[in-house]
Amino acid sequence: MDSQPQIDISKLSDADKKELNQFLTSEAQKSNIQQTVHHLADVCWKKCITSKVSSGRLDRKEESCAQNCVERWMDTNFAVLKHLEQLRG
Repeated sequence: MDSQPQIDISKLSDADKKELNQFLTSEAQKSNIQQTVHHLADVCWKKCITSKVSSGRLDRKEESCAQNCVERWMDTNFAVLKHLEQLRG
């Protein structure tokens, strides 16, 4: 098992601590986006895909349903974000 060298964060400069914090925040945001996309794909797949997709393509009804599912989800998220911004302002 490879052992990673341990870094004493308290010995980092303020600039390095800030950079590390920004990196960790960015990685957390990426992870959150990936989880959200996977959840959305799962929800819309379960709702819309009824065939075995053996041809490698969705039929028109499934494709339309999936597209609508994603668009409604995005509309809802934008509406919630807009409402939260209004509450802060």
